[in-house]
Amino acid sequence: MVGLRAGIFRAKWLALGIAGAFFLLTLPLELWAQQGAQVVPGPGSGALVGFIYGADMKTPVSRAVVRIRNLQDGREYASEPTDENGLYKLQGIKEGRYILGISTPAGDYNFEYEIFIKAGEVGKLSLALKPGNASTLGQEEEEKEKKKPFFLTPVGIAIVIVASGLAIYGTYKLLEELGVISPVKK
Repeated sequence: MVGLRAGIFRAKWLALGIAGAFFLLTLPLELWAQQGAQVVPGPGSGALVGFIYGADMKTPVSRAVVRIRNLQDGREYASEPTDENGLYKLQGIKEGRYILGISTPAGDYNFEYEIFIKAGEVGKLSLALKPGNASTLGQEEEEKEKKKPFFLTPVGIAIVIVASGLAIYGTYKLLEELGVISPVKK
């Protein structure tokens, strides 16, 4: 009877261990990193949190300082330097429209758009740094010339001309054969 109880006891620990391992394996590691990102805005103020990444949009940038400036009164807010995960936090921000800039050891970056901070809410904004500006992740706009439709390119035009020529030639040959029906002409 003692052996059975010990086996049941071990089975409970084994089940608990398997459940714990399953939990740890299925829980994303980013969730552990974001535990420090929990920000609660104060009354009458908002907050802004997010991550700063390099130009490849994957590598976190540490020691970056995020600064925002109110467009109405010019008041400026600055975050603490980002950690090794690129996490920044700005708290106690007065509601209003702001412009954003980022200072890193590699240089300064300006964000081209206005952001609106709402009182009582936490804004989440992750940024990727590129020379000359900062771009929001997920709204990446590349400075590429718009692609022309295929049939407006030189190859597309050539294909249209050749296809038209073949169609006209085929129609001509077809009509040539059907042109005159005569018992003498073969």
